Amino acid sequence: MRDLGLTLAGGGNRTLYNLALVERWATRLEPRLAAVAGVSAGACMLCLHFSGRSKSAREFWHLRRRPVSRNLDPGRVLRGQPIAPHGEVYRDTLLHAFEDPEALERLRATPFPILVLAAAPPSPMPPGLGTVLGFSAYALEKSLKNGLVHPTFGRRLGFRPVIVDARTCESAEELAALILASSSTPPFTPIGQFRGQALIDGGVIDNVPAWIVEDTPGIERNLVLLSRPYPDEVLGRRGARLYLAPTQRVPCECWDYTRSDLAEATYAMGLREAAHHEPILGRFLGRPRRAETGASVSA
Repeated sequence: MRDLGLTLAGGGNRTLYNLALVERWATRLEPRLAAVAGVSAGACMLCLHFSGRSKSAREFWHLRRRPVSRNLDPGRVLRGQPIAPHGEVYRDTLLHAFEDPEALERLRATPFPILVLAAAPPSPMPPGLGTVLGFSAYALEKSLKNGLVHPTFGRRLGFRPVIVDARTCESAEELAALILASSSTPPFTPIGQFRGQALIDGGVIDNVPAWIVEDTPGIERNLVLLSRPYPDEVLGRRGARLYLAPTQRVPCECWDYTRSDLAEATYAMGLREAAHHEPILGRFLGRPRRAETGASVSA
């Protein structure tokens, strides 16, 4: 029975922790999945996993980012390049992963939606100004509410969710554009362009978009994987959702492209902590359906 949703938070390199969990639990989760959703790098990890290209993409990324010694380099601007190399490295890695025809076919044949969240700035606000406003609002709300999982300021300001099933992408270039739009966080990556629309990181709407999969018929529970530690009071079973997070700060930073070793240490941490989360995951997967628990879920 496909009654399970899976949600991956954003978080740049930190989402390697969640990729490790998904890979460790794949044989257990995948027969029950009815929909998966992610935002930013969380969406990237889902697409890499279900295309079967996560290992190849990680190996390529380590090689492609090897010349990067500074995450923000003013010297690049003098050479007519973006101040950060991340957009180029990210795009090249995605194209390397998805230009394999079998990878794209495998992703498109996945028997459930792979939902990717991006954000459209309020109209008629220019995308650049919208980016500044959106991320400023996100940072402010996070600073005001310790342990906040689901921000709300972005929607209140008029940012609109754009949700796309990655399986509808017809080429490696289109799939890469979708993921880059969902991950658009200037100055590290440019403003996204997908199907003629300017988009930015969907995290300005919700960096943990658990609500997306819950519109899929048949979903009774939702496994939500966070990419950084949160207070105990927001973790664990919450209605039909199970929130799991790293037990401590992961080794890598969100947009650090200078340290391959820390990225791999984050992945290795996820593999180790899968055993730590296993007891609560087992109880969650075996619990009664949502209708039987009487618990409510809020975004």
